Amino acid sequence: MTLELVNELGDIQVRVVKDRQPIERVQPLKTADAAPLVAIANVGGYWSTADRPAFAQGNVLTLPKLVKQRPVVVGFYCPCWGRYADPFLTTLIDLAHQVDRAGGQLLVFANEHPRYLPQKALQAPMTLVYDADKIVAQQFGVYAETDPIWDRISGISEDVYIPALYVIDGNQQIRYHFLDENFEGFTDHTTLCNALVQ
Repeated sequence: MTLELVNELGDIQVRVVKDRQPIERVQPLKTADAAPLVAIANVGGYWSTADRPAFAQGNVLTLPKLVKQRPVVVGFYCPCWGRYADPFLTTLIDLAHQVDRAGGQLLVFANEHPRYLPQKALQAPMTLVYDADKIVAQQFGVYAETDPIWDRISGISEDVYIPALYVIDGNQQIRYHFLDENFEGFTDHTTLCNALVQ
């Protein structure tokens, strides 16, 4: 595409710009899909847990091992979501207590190292995992470089995930999913907790 730009002096500049590549939309996993095989080594403190050091078997956190213990709720959180970040983190902390009481465990993947997350998150009964290269988010389909959130949600200027929650059973099947592609907030605690005990 060729653009002609006129400055305040009336000078015309011609610029040739590349056509924008067609967007390949994210394809998030949904209920009844198989959860991906996830394994994260705890190098450099990539994951942190307040009260469950048993998760650290061999310093590798694996989703298959976790779901054999009890159902897992997988969440995705980005502190750079702007004004949406803090309310969603508060929701995750409240949800962590509910999930724990319901017999499950909350595993939250973040795009920042746990040491940079708020202290209140580190003290909640959940495991925080640094998804350094957004690999886990890509496997769950809540992040794609070709479909940036900042391109469609005002107030977000970084590469971030779609806010998401998944309940995963012992067979690594997704029993429940929540995707907040429009950043409206999560309010369906009851359905999520019911999916844990099915």
